[in-house]
Amino acid sequence: MTNQIKSAASEHDVVSLARDSFIGELKTLNRQHPGTGFGVALRTHAGNRYLLANARMPLPAHKSDDFPTGRRVACLENGEGFSSIEVLADSFAYESISPQTEAVILGNALDLIARIDTLASLPDGAGNQFAATGTGG
Repeated sequence: MTNQIKSAASEHDVVSLARDSFIGELKTLNRQHPGTGFGVALRTHAGNRYLLANARMPLPAHKSDDFPTGRRVACLENGEGFSSIEVLADSFAYESISPQTEAVILGNALDLIARIDTLASLPDGAGNQFAATGTGG
């Protein structure tokens, strides 16, 4: 039981760090692509789900729902800290972008996923020194 409590506490810490560190990354994506909303869906190995979004991403009506207009841009399955990390874009805005812009967004999304997975796989306490530098640079 103690391991479950410790695991839940560290899971919560990682999600909190991801939220604090990567909301700026989502805002950077929003500045680079002002008409598109972006969100991150994190699913833990224990089955818990967390959503992070920038201001342009429509939010679900209920916390248990997924983003209502989210289109998967990139996804990592079976990562170190999370069973899945998905970067989603508002599908209505995302439909009108060029293939070149889509490629740039994909690169930024993959970078964001790598950063979150790296943060989640750090030993307990090590993530406290991790800082995001902004998507794409």
